[in-house]
Amino acid sequence: MRIATIVGIILIGLGVLSLAYFASPIRFMMQETLEPQKMNLAPPILGGIALVGGIALLLAVRQRK
Repeated sequence: MRIATIVGIILIGLGVLSLAYFASPIRFMMQETLEPQKMNLAPPILGGIALVGGIALLLAVRQRK
């Protein structure tokens, strides 16, 4: 395996985990019981960027072959 392939897979994994954590139902239930607070949108945005970057990296490696 090339390093670019490994990095792409890691980025996809981190992106999926970040988006799954942010969208978990338990997290939303906890926020309703606590005081209203501003939601930080950095984790889902960074998760989406990591996911798209990992897919793009895997596609770029595949096209080079």
